Amino acid sequence: MMINEHKCTSLPKSGVYLHFDDEVPAWTLNIQKEATESDLEENHNLENIGDTLWLTSLNILYCPYCGEQLPGLESIDKTNYGYFQHNDFSRWN
Repeated sequence: MMINEHKCTSLPKSGVYLHFDDEVPAWTLNIQKEATESDLEENHNLENIGDTLWLTSLNILYCPYCGEQLPGLESIDKTNYGYFQHNDFSRWN
């Protein structure tokens, strides 16, 4: 069985999602900010409403919204777990 998403009633409706990457294996909490009309007016580098302005990803073991332990992590080395990354897409060089 392939695991690729965790859903819970406490998870925000937009901007936040959990994803399982079976290649690593790792659960990732992804938080993103999407462009609004006012963002487009303030930043000439943006083109469309809904474009991702920034994205932060963090490996997690438990859902931060419902507290449930996430499946598929029984055999991972938890001492090196916790990779995180922040990408800012609001500027282009």
